[in-house]
Amino acid sequence: MKAIKKHWWKALAVLLLVYTLLFSFLVPLSPTIKSASPSSLEIGDNRIVLTGYNTNFQEGETIDASIEFGKKTLICGKNIKVLSPNMISAEFNIPEALPSKILHVRLKTNRFSSFSPELVKAYSIKVNNDTSNLCIANNAMATSTPLDIPNRLQLNETIRNLMFHVPMWFTMMLIFTISFVYSMKYLRTFDLKYDIIAREAVNIGLLFAFLGLITGMIWAKFTWSEHTDLFTTKGWWVNDVKLNGAAITTLIYIAYLILRNSLNSDQQKAKVSAVYNIFAFVLMIVFIMILPRLQDSLHPGNGGNPAFGKYDLDSTLRMVFYPAVLGWMLLGVWMLSLKKRFANLENTLIDEL
Repeated sequence: MKAIKKHWWKALAVLLLVYTLLFSFLVPLSPTIKSASPSSLEIGDNRIVLTGYNTNFQEGETIDASIEFGKKTLICGKNIKVLSPNMISAEFNIPEALPSKILHVRLKTNRFSSFSPELVKAYSIKVNNDTSNLCIANNAMATSTPLDIPNRLQLNETIRNLMFHVPMWFTMMLIFTISFVYSMKYLRTFDLKYDIIAREAVNIGLLFAFLGLITGMIWAKFTWSEHTDLFTTKGWWVNDVKLNGAAITTLIYIAYLILRNSLNSDQQKAKVSAVYNIFAFVLMIVFIMILPRLQDSLHPGNGGNPAFGKYDLDSTLRMVFYPAVLGWMLLGVWMLSLKKRFANLENTLIDEL
């Protein structure tokens, strides 16, 4: 019973990570509109082909396709035909009187409702009061709210990486913070047990730093690069200030380990490494949290970009994102506790010899 009370947080870490893995890989993305062709419309009759993702259109299914014309008034599609499980066609009559040149496609069925960020533009606007082809949004059509991961253009399936890439960075920063705190404790007491924790925390932090860089490189390759094909994308590194800052931070902490190994006595290693560790932590804050907010950055919440959660972190994704952050952090602390125990055992054996 005592062991359960002592190690409950380890069991929690395992449960959270299993939950994260199952949710991330088994839950499908929600249906959405990927594209509308053509991407621009003329005044008058137009035929649009809508390509969806996970839509599974069926013959005889009730489908509403419309173009936003205001908060409640829509340009309704007519002659809607199912071309394939992920493709339909619809006809629209664009009036001459439009409040905006930028229109948005909406799709609604008995199973789901989708809004497409894909822009559909009209070539010209003329003043005319003809509204015979307008209709009021059909709010009576039933829609379900399945447990789906939100589907966003450009991110698509890569949105699943949110449960890995971001929590790994949070874990890295937590572990490096622990290392920073114990380096401060060492400089105050000169007790080597604090230096051991600071050193092992850097080792664990570097592991999560590498994992964060790898997952970030893969994510950036398929969302920010010019091409999305694995074999044609130019390079595996995207020139982003935050990604560059993370790489520099990793190199700084690698230099910490090199510095330690270049010194001889334990006290000398501890003192010099502790001072270096404090500066390394400050530089990490600068490169990862400050500079990306001062310069142009592709990362959400940096360089003037809106925060990721504002558009993508919906209620369903929060159900797994927050547990994922906690689970990876607990795993990092668990690994640190094991490394500390191994280091203490190693020192004990050396003293006995």
